[in-house]
Amino acid sequence: MANTITPKPAGEYKVGTTVFDVTDSGRVEKLGPDAGKIPRKVSVRLYYPVLLQTVVGMDKAIAMSAARLTALGKFYHMPVKGAEDIEGEFYQDAEPVPGKRFPLVIFSHGMGSYRESNNLMLTELASRGFVVAAIGHTYEEVLSEFADGTTALFDKRCQADMYQPKMKGTIGALKVMLNKKGNFEEQYRRFNTFQSRYCGFLIERMEERAKDISVVLNAIKSSFADIIDTRHGVGISGHSIGGATAYYMCMHDDEFTCGINLDGMLLGHYDGMSMKKPFYQISCEDARSTVSRVAIDNEAPVYWELFNGMKHVGFADMKFMVPIKSVVGKMDPMKYHEYVCRIHLSFFDAYLNGVPYEVYAPDDSFVRKLV
Repeated sequence: MANTITPKPAGEYKVGTTVFDVTDSGRVEKLGPDAGKIPRKVSVRLYYPVLLQTVVGMDKAIAMSAARLTALGKFYHMPVKGAEDIEGEFYQDAEPVPGKRFPLVIFSHGMGSYRESNNLMLTELASRGFVVAAIGHTYEEVLSEFADGTTALFDKRCQADMYQPKMKGTIGALKVMLNKKGNFEEQYRRFNTFQSRYCGFLIERMEERAKDISVVLNAIKSSFADIIDTRHGVGISGHSIGGATAYYMCMHDDEFTCGINLDGMLLGHYDGMSMKKPFYQISCEDARSTVSRVAIDNEAPVYWELFNGMKHVGFADMKFMVPIKSVVGKMDPMKYHEYVCRIHLSFFDAYLNGVPYEVYAPDDSFVRKLV
């Protein structure tokens, strides 16, 4: 993994952060060495706007620990030598902006990823006037790091049972992704057949993530009520299965009023249902036929942009960490960051702030509008 120049947040605010844990006492953990014995616990990093004068003289907080960086390199078979902690563009427990509340956005990472997988984008959102909660889905992160100092490694069952049976499911996934024939409805029917046969475990994990999100949202509303503004509801975004969970939450939970999916196949059974919330789908060509559901059965505005030349892993900060185009895609990292941030900002401004601006759609040869 390479050390590269990364973008700095460009908003009017500096960014504060805090990390806390949430335990769901009514739910038993299903993964890890203590499965069936302990209640489910997840970690959360909160990003929030702060004023410049409140952080003068403060040290920046750690965004990526050496331990997590080592675990990430091991997971992706890209060893990291001499790993060190990496600072983020935010400040630990900085004082929030006095007397102001900001819209809340929840972010859910991908499988085998980590809580701060899209840290650069989330920091940018906070600098522009959003409170963002990034949830660490325990045992689905390469390494979960809790506020109480404990850690939890990725449960390998999440790889072994991703498709059941694994070989047939993997082949089935490739067939679905390669077959772009037919209209959106025909593509969705093929995908729905595939997920019904092979994706029971993934759908179960998505539904467990939804429970993680609900318990975290309740905790935030209780402990951070003085800095969040939920008059227009709550926004949600995610990468991979986290993006699929964003779609699921918008379908099932009235508290979530708009959502964005970063290249996650749209798992879940929605026959007879329609999407009543604004939703933005961002995809690469490889995954296009796994998300066609987004284009059908809608009662609210839907947006779908195809980022040509991108790869699935590249829809996260790995775009800056791994300079291998076959892994993260051909799009310039800084250009990708600009586009994905502008999409998120314009979309959430429109639907959480009520700003009457047109939702951003990049005008670029690398980007193609599908809906």
